[in-house]
Amino acid sequence: MSEKINLKAIEQKTYNELMKDGITEILIGLILIFCPIFFIAPFMVVFYFFPIFFGNAILTFIRERTTYPRIGRAELRLGEEKEDYSVKKNILVFFLFIVIIISIAVSIMFIVEGEIHDISILYKWVPFAFGLIMFGPSLYLVDKTGQKSYYLLGFFPTVLGLIFSLIVFPNTKFGLYLYFIVFGILMLILGIIRFVWFVRTYPVIPIEEE
Repeated sequence: MSEKINLKAIEQKTYNELMKDGITEILIGLILIFCPIFFIAPFMVVFYFFPIFFGNAILTFIRERTTYPRIGRAELRLGEEKEDYSVKKNILVFFLFIVIIISIAVSIMFIVEGEIHDISILYKWVPFAFGLIMFGPSLYLVDKTGQKSYYLLGFFPTVLGLIFSLIVFPNTKFGLYLYFIVFGILMLILGIIRFVWFVRTYPVIPIEEE
């Protein structure tokens, strides 16, 4: 039991050090800022899957040139069966999480709006629904890093999304676009601040030649 606890603590400490570079926040911010394009030009949604499938590869490529030369790199290897079970479990949990979030968002929307006659009203509540969905990565990062501050990644966009969903805009989609842009800019600024701090705090580790 103590071995499992120690391994978990080591994993959290390692992942927490990795997250200090701010690169994740920068990439999330850029994706959010460009999200309105997918609603304006639906055919562009195919590019939305690019960061989903290649996100880890992009992060690794960037960190190999910015992060790892400063703090090094360490990985904890699990058995193939255990790792495969963990992936399947995470997929199932995420699917159930999305179903619950959508149910909550739809319930609140009907409570506030009453009977819906115009389907465009759904766009109005996308910011709130998206904020609830952000609890997914929020809880994931809390578990991976052990840092409770990552709860803010779920609470902040949810509260911000609820505010934007309740405000009456001249155009229903305008609030949706503004929400993603504002949230994206804030994430981008946070990421840049963390990245500058990281680069100044952790100099490149010199490689000693034999």
